[in-house]
Amino acid sequence: DKTVAYLRKGLEHPLGPSYVSLDASRPWLVYWMLHALELLDAFPEDLVPRLRNTLRACLASDNLGFGGGFLQAGHTAPTYASVLALCTLGDEESLAMIDREATYKFFMGLKMPSGGFAVQKDGEVDTRGLYTVLAVASILNILTPELTAGCAEFVQ
Repeated sequence: DKTVAYLRKGLEHPLGPSYVSLDASRPWLVYWMLHALELLDAFPEDLVPRLRNTLRACLASDNLGFGGGFLQAGHTAPTYASVLALCTLGDEESLAMIDREATYKFFMGLKMPSGGFAVQKDGEVDTRGLYTVLAVASILNILTPELTAGCAEFVQ
């Protein structure tokens, strides 16, 4: 199938020069293509180690979240995409890469008095931050009253 071949090509080959602007979107690209393949019943079992290593390279050096690319600071959006991709990979080694305690610490460090979350250290505070934090926290079962305090008020 052409769609499966296209998605696999995106996961198997480095981004070409015309895609340089997407360098900070690696976890998103992995997640979108991996998820599409899973929905098409074409899960790329042979690519699991490669995809895991790509996501590992996006882990922030302080282990607080995932960046959008290699050696980038943690950000809530690529953390969301990385966690979803690792959960989709689903093997023990991939799931072990998700440090729930460090993720919670990362999120609490981004918590604002308004009830919202910055998307990264000194970053924008908006509903993207709120959604990605709460979605990941729910998936990882780390939702706490401290984390959710003021969230509803922030959205209003």
